This record gives sequence, structure tokens and C-alpha cells, in this order.
Amino acid sequence: MKKIGLGVAALLLFAAAPSYAADNAPCGANMVCASDPQSVVRALQKAGYKAELSKDARGDPKINSAANGYDFVVYFYDCKDNVHCAALQFSVQFVDDGKNTPELANKWNKNKRFVQMAVTDDDDLTISYDVTTLGGLNQANFADVVDWWQTMLGELRRFFQEQG
Repeated sequence: MKKIGLGVAALLLFAAAPSYAADNAPCGANMVCASDPQSVVRALQKAGYKAELSKDARGDPKINSAANGYDFVVYFYDCKDNVHCAALQFSVQFVDDGKNTPELANKWNKNKRFVQMAVTDDDDLTISYDVTTLGGLNQANFADVVDWWQTMLGELRRFFQEQG
């Protein structure tokens, strides 16, 4: 068997990497899809959360909501012409209070698998949870996504209290 050089192997790996594509398929019945923002609104409301649909600065859909005492936004990603989105990002942002450091974010991220913290260029703190909905999520899957997010927001509150 012939060995492939490291450079050629890396090139093949990147050539085979999946590309992010808009979700052009219709959202199935009783499914939650970023391609159908109203399905996300309905699922959030069914789970007991407020869900106010609007648009972000680029014209992509976004939903304002709240859980565990925090206002958060659900952003829609991998959209084509502001529709046919394929992913969601649950996000909460805190303005700079002088304590937002990369060290704080690293401390949080060290033990978290899905929800990540980052410090922006403006020293704001962003906590985010990305979810793909390509092909749709059933109601139980989406309810688990939302439950996971609100649980992480509760852990975030404890984390901030522990940090003083």
C-alpha cells in the first residue's frame, strides 16, 4: 500500500469536508426547523417560553426569549437570502463589567461540552449553544435542546456567583 504524504492527506481531508448549506427542503409536519422560523416559535411557546420573531441586522430571522432570569436570542444561521436556514444559535450576551476575561471564559469552557463562553472584541461576554436542524428536529429533540439551554443558564448563574 502506498503512503500518502501529509500535505496531500490534509488537502484530501479539506476537500472532503462538508460545506454549510441552506436547508431547502420543506419542514416536515410536527418538526422544528430553522428553515421554518414559525416552527421554532411554536416549539418554544409550547415549552412555555416567550418567543418574539423578528430579524437581525442582516435580515435573517431571530427570536427573542427568556429563561432562568436571562433574556436570550435565538439566531438563525446558514441561511440563503435570509430564508432556508439550517442552524440555530441560542445566545445570551453580557456587557463588559470589568470582569469579562478570556480566563473567565476558559474556566467555564473547561467543563462544558455544548454551551461555550467567549469574550468579544468589545469585552462583552457571550454564551452560545449551536444546534443544526438540517432535516428537522422532532418535538422531543427540540424540547431537550431547550431544556439543556435553560439548565445551562441556571449553571451560568451559579458560576457567576462562585466567581464573585
